[in-house]
Amino acid sequence: MKVKIISILSFVAMVFLSRCANIVAPTGGPKDLTPPKVVEAIPAARSTGFNGRRISLTFDEYITLDNAAQNVLFSPPLDTKPDIKLSNKTVVIRLKENLRPNTTYSIQLGSAVKDLHEGNLFKEDHYTFSTGDRLDTLTLSGKVLDANDKKPAEGLFVCLYAPSADSLATDSIDALFQQPMKRQPDYLAKTDKEGKFTLRGLPDRAFLAVALKDMNSNLLYDLPNETVAFLDTLVAASQPSDLTLYAFTARDTTQMLLEKKLVEEGMLRFVFRQPADSVRIETTDTLADAFRLAEVWSPTHDTLWWYFTPHVMDSLQVHIQYDTVIDDHTRYALNYRETAQGGRPAKKQLTIGNNLKNNMLLPGETLTLHFAEPIADDTVRFDSTVFAKADGQGLHYVLVGAPVDSANHVLSIPDSVFLSVRGRANDSLRITYRTAKASDLGNLFITVVPPSGTQAVVQLLNARNKVVETRTVRAEEKLAFKQLLPEKYQLKAILDTDGNGRWSTGDFHKRFLPETVLDFKDPLDIKAGWDIDLEEKWILFSE
Repeated sequence: MKVKIISILSFVAMVFLSRCANIVAPTGGPKDLTPPKVVEAIPAARSTGFNGRRISLTFDEYITLDNAAQNVLFSPPLDTKPDIKLSNKTVVIRLKENLRPNTTYSIQLGSAVKDLHEGNLFKEDHYTFSTGDRLDTLTLSGKVLDANDKKPAEGLFVCLYAPSADSLATDSIDALFQQPMKRQPDYLAKTDKEGKFTLRGLPDRAFLAVALKDMNSNLLYDLPNETVAFLDTLVAASQPSDLTLYAFTARDTTQMLLEKKLVEEGMLRFVFRQPADSVRIETTDTLADAFRLAEVWSPTHDTLWWYFTPHVMDSLQVHIQYDTVIDDHTRYALNYRETAQGGRPAKKQLTIGNNLKNNMLLPGETLTLHFAEPIADDTVRFDSTVFAKADGQGLHYVLVGAPVDSANHVLSIPDSVFLSVRGRANDSLRITYRTAKASDLGNLFITVVPPSGTQAVVQLLNARNKVVETRTVRAEEKLAFKQLLPEKYQLKAILDTDGNGRWSTGDFHKRFLPETVLDFKDPLDIKAGWDIDLEEKWILFSE
């Protein structure tokens, strides 16, 4: 009996002890928001006289090292990428070259270092030291924005180039502008998500500042599609800085035929790199009347669609010619096969748009129907309704004898009354509308003052960022934007220095900055039956 009791007590004790030994993860508690910190650096931060090839940064907690080859940045840049590895809590950088003598180096860690558990980013992402007996401590900071829409330009290298001599003569600056195409920069930083950058460890000198989206990872501006930004004057590191650079992609003016093919039944498409106003596109075949060839150009005039009635001709010979650059002779097979799931031909409907705004016609307008492809007939009649072609391409049709009162009107369009040149027909459609009254709309009045000798293109954009109206201003002028639907609008102005009526990008090789785009300071809330008449003039100036 004693043995049994002892055995039972031993079993109970073992169970109790096993439960006590079972470790339960704690719950709750504040989340760790503290970023990792460097507790030891070799060489020490802001130290001088370093001549080694091993750099180490030890942190106060375990960390992760993310894409170090791309995120860790040396300034001045190195000729050969170093080996960067993580050992426990230490980031070890092994250099493959000797550092420059008497030079201050800055290491930007970017988003490479985060703590292991919470992913908190190391915020003190810069670290400087010198190979000489003095440390350069000046900085240049600022931001890079897209030149057209002012959005932050993330991931651009901001490069500084120092003149080879102290002279700042014109010929020296011209030579300096050739350096981004020939050599790596003297100092380097990278923009963050907000487009911001800081260059550290700079000497007291003046520099050419250039930002670059480096597409081939050589730190040279040597590709036509690389985004670039620059300041057209030198910037001194000793001056207070809050620089703004506007990034752009230079326009490649070389004309090229990018695409030529039958893309759908009854549709050939020709795509060019540049507007094709001077390109000659014609067929050498004799066309049957039933073929009904119709041309439609894109608004930018760089894409041409040829619409035609299918199954009238089996093939078509097309000649495309532009100067000595393009001389293309191609015969296209016109039998296009497209099937939907199940093997049946895919059915395509002709969609109809219109010029109504909130089911209203603006005063003075007539109901107009819009089509994505040309309609076959010049006039379309159904019931007692007549629509007539309103353009040369057959994409817009206006209602003939439209009512002018403000009562509600209902228009019922039967199916298949509108037929495109390639045989697509509309579904039945019911449109209810009325003509807007003055009490439904609002007006905006603003005085715009462009810079002397420069015309400005003023655009009114709606809440969907779509241009509603465009005006050209060459001198101080009070603009009236009338019959506006109630919503929020934004004014934008382009300083049109080349006078072509639209925004023009820059050219680094010619030292042309992109045209300045200015936004009016506040959105404009247009209300029904109200006018906004701004007393303060909008004086446009180059930023």
